[in-house]
Formats: sequence, C-alpha cells, structure tokens
Amino acid sequence: MRYETGTEIGARPEEVWPVMTGVERWPDWLPTVASVQALDSGAPRPGARFRLVQRRTPPAVWTVTAFTPDREFTWETSFLGARMTAEHHLEAAGGGSRVRLVLSLEGRAAPLLASIAGARMRRFVDIEATALKWCCEP
Repeated sequence: MRYETGTEIGARPEEVWPVMTGVERWPDWLPTVASVQALDSGAPRPGARFRLVQRRTPPAVWTVTAFTPDREFTWETSFLGARMTAEHHLEAAGGGSRVRLVLSLEGRAAPLLASIAGARMRRFVDIEATALKWCCEP
C-alpha cells in the first residue's frame, strides 16, 4: 500500500518546518496523535527514535531514516510482519509552502493490514495534512 496526499499552506517553509518536525508537540494540534515521546533526543535526526501513540492504534516506535533540514524527514516502524514508512516533504510554493505526505506499507503482512486498516491509515494522513495547514496558517 502506498498513499500520498498534499496541501498548500499559506505560511513560509521556515514557519511550517518547526511545526512539522516538532513531533513531541503533535498532540497539541494533531487530533489523531495522543502522545509522542523522544527516546533518544528531542529533535528528529537519522537514527532518532520516538514512541508514538495514535488514537485507536497500538503504540509504535518510529525511527528517523532520512532527514534533510528544512526539506524532509522520513521515519519508519515495523509491526506484525510489515514495515510502515511515513515521508514528510516541504517546499516553497509561491508565497507559502507545499507539503506532501506519503505513507507506505510493505512486507508479507502488508496486504492483510492494508485491507483491515488501510482506510484508517489514509484518513490519518489526510487529517495530518489538514491539521498542519490549520496550525500554520495565520
């Protein structure tokens, strides 16, 4: 399963980036997230791990696998024979920003998990994009 969504935000990338990467503050503005706890350091960087609790979802440890300051970060988690990867991309667009979010599910259990929870996963990604827009726009 691969799902991608995006949104235009009426705020400059330098205003959006700290909100998008301030993962421990996501519960303040993202209704699908109950808590985020840094297990290594407070800032996303390659190898940094975070314990993420999403509503109606078991807790998961996410590890940052790619990080380009002011542009993108990717993290992944593994569970039940599948690997879930979440990409967060940011670029300038006109006087504001464009955000692109990508969720991928791979592995032997991915087809079964996608059939059971794929709609919820896609909805959570859509909510994240919309909430980020609302949080960052003046």
